[in-house]
Amino acid sequence: METEPGTTELPVIAISWLAALASIPLALIGAACGQGLGAMAGGCQWIGVSLPLDRQVWALVNQPTLNFASLPGARGYWLGSTLFPLFVAATVIHFVPRKRSLVGELVCVQLAWAITAIAVAWLPLLDASDGHIVRFLSLRGRPTSGVWLAPFVAACVAILPTLRVLELSRRRRPDISRRYRLWVVTIHLGPPVVLWLVAASFVRGEILLAPTVGLVALFASVLLFAWLWYPAPFVHPLELPGRSAIAALAIVALASISFVWLTGRPLADGRRAGVLWGQAHAFNNIRPWIEPMSTSGAEVVDAPD
Repeated sequence: METEPGTTELPVIAISWLAALASIPLALIGAACGQGLGAMAGGCQWIGVSLPLDRQVWALVNQPTLNFASLPGARGYWLGSTLFPLFVAATVIHFVPRKRSLVGELVCVQLAWAITAIAVAWLPLLDASDGHIVRFLSLRGRPTSGVWLAPFVAACVAILPTLRVLELSRRRRPDISRRYRLWVVTIHLGPPVVLWLVAASFVRGEILLAPTVGLVALFASVLLFAWLWYPAPFVHPLELPGRSAIAALAIVALASISFVWLTGRPLADGRRAGVLWGQAHAFNNIRPWIEPMSTSGAEVVDAPD
């Protein structure tokens, strides 16, 4: 019988990183979906999306009134991009039904980690004057410094992917030292964060200080957890990686990266792309820096909230 590879063997690390490439764009998509669903719950019409790497993601909507953003019904509109990903990250590892396989577990680890790091810790700290949580707090007369709670909330949820990757690491090793636990967490969760920081900074042309601090603090917290916690091994039998599963994962990664690039790529004059599948009305929320492409050929009425 073929022996299951360890979590620090190169093929397993490569699969984990491939899962991260698929998961990071999905984190942005999930944040936009959270805002779009929250906006529709408040009476908006969801008409498009913009997913830039270096700016806040936006579900583009037609608002029911000009002052919608300051109304109680706008809570889901402002907070959905954080609360929906937070819910997914907290449930994907333990509650999403799936076939028990090494690839499946690595995908869940990377998806929970990407959503936690990018959608919960990174995005709220972007755009200090126009971020979703910042605007929610400022419109209600509350200190915008409250946005710094986001990395702390993310640190609580990040325990889940950290624990699972440590549990997987004990399947082949009866004993794992603190140094080994730190290495496992670093090699699986560290490079995706570094890749994201490099990509976002390259697109912006500078290091984004506040969200970078949030990510660094988050990663420090998972290293601290790995240092302190000695996990039990993951005991369920796992199907070994197969070509079809890896190929499917590669297709998802390519599709999600392509979608994010199409809907958020940098354009001239500091603008970012967006996509509209509906007609923008006068009370839309399209930001001045978003240049949406209409799939229906309809004219865009630029009147952000």
